[in-house]
Amino acid sequence: MNIFKKILVPVDGSRHSLDAVHLAARLAKVHGAGLMIVHVVDELLVEQLTRFSKKDKKAVREELKGNARVFLDDMRSEASKALATDIDVRIGEGIPHEFILKEAAARGVDLIVMGKLGRRGIGHILLGSVAERVVEFSQIPVLLVNHRKASRKTGR
Repeated sequence: MNIFKKILVPVDGSRHSLDAVHLAARLAKVHGAGLMIVHVVDELLVEQLTRFSKKDKKAVREELKGNARVFLDDMRSEASKALATDIDVRIGEGIPHEFILKEAAARGVDLIVMGKLGRRGIGHILLGSVAERVVEFSQIPVLLVNHRKASRKTGR
């Protein structure tokens, strides 16, 4: 009996996200589950970048989407090494944790796998993290993947 049928992996292009994609692909293979990789263009980030650049919102948004397409293609390629099935890739827009939770509900996702980025200090107090908010508000299981650097002695 397969526990998971659909797995969602929200990514931001970081090493933590790639670790989450690798684990999610292995889980999808074991459970015969579908895999969806999603990136959310954060509307607050678009606003901030627009203020500090000479570009309008549309140009900033398109640049962020272009960057996302590049790393999403890489992540799809990495996931496909472990998984023989189609991998659904999507770019969304909005408030990241809200979009992730809505997407999970709309697609009937059984598990969300996310990279955990350890933010500390005032940035964490003011902003929190997308992963924390997804964990807090999710009605389905969320698996956080904590990136660990390879040890030179053990090779892990």
